[in-house]
Amino acid sequence: MKVRCPYCGAEYEAPEGAQYLVCPYCGTVLRQGQVYEKVYVFKASLDKTDAFKRALSLRPWASPEDLASSASLTSAELHFLPLYLYYVYFEPLKELATYATALAVEKPPFYVPRDYRFPARWRIPFKPSLERTAVFHQPQLDPETAWAAASKPYEKEARSYAAAFKKPISDKTTFEGIVYYPFWRLRYAYGGKEYEAVVDAAEGDVVYMEYPVSRTGRGTSAAIALSIVLGAALLGLFGAAVSPAAFVAVHNQRLLETVALAGLAGGGVAGLISASKLLAFTVERKAIYRSDRDVELV
Repeated sequence: MKVRCPYCGAEYEAPEGAQYLVCPYCGTVLRQGQVYEKVYVFKASLDKTDAFKRALSLRPWASPEDLASSASLTSAELHFLPLYLYYVYFEPLKELATYATALAVEKPPFYVPRDYRFPARWRIPFKPSLERTAVFHQPQLDPETAWAAASKPYEKEARSYAAAFKKPISDKTTFEGIVYYPFWRLRYAYGGKEYEAVVDAAEGDVVYMEYPVSRTGRGTSAAIALSIVLGAALLGLFGAAVSPAAFVAVHNQRLLETVALAGLAGGGVAGLISASKLLAFTVERKAIYRSDRDVELV
């Protein structure tokens, strides 16, 4: 359906049945005919070149040493995700009053950590002239649902504070408007293959990055994994050698050999389990870094 933005006057195509409509030209939000006048934005402090440099400077485990010099940027899109802005106030704890934000989409179009703490400060009023070439995403959640998922840390702090001073509290948090937050979605080429990265365009943090696993990285991983397995096996052997059973079996050579082999095997298995992730790096060619998880192989 065709919608005319009441803020900038642009006409755009909107999906049928959408609860929220976002103007792709100025970011103004409509909900059932209501205009959200309090619309803010975080300006991107990084351009695409700076964002790409941040990603390449991350140097995650087993990445090629020449990644920064040999990789080339193939595409870059600036995306603005919608956040809801709240004034958080638990009466009568005025000293804890603050602003907070919550992601307004259920599933972002790219990877963003589930508990990513978006800032609320340094926002500026939205203007149609800002970031016209960026991709603006529509809110999917209502403000109440989004706040219910994001409010727990603030409520926990308020209740803990109130309990110390024996004060009853009442949640007076209010919805203040919408804030758009920028991320760079980058694609780059290395060794004839393409990879993706996501960089916080306001703060500069790399939240997601696909990267190639280098031959050197695979070799290093194999060497470390082997040392872990051998070290664990030797510890198992030593443990078996000094065990009570070994002392009892000092005159029974066969039993002693059995105890030693059991310790060696047990330690080796334990080491193999510990080194399994490193061993995986010896065969895989691609890995994924996420800011809130360990590196994963694909």
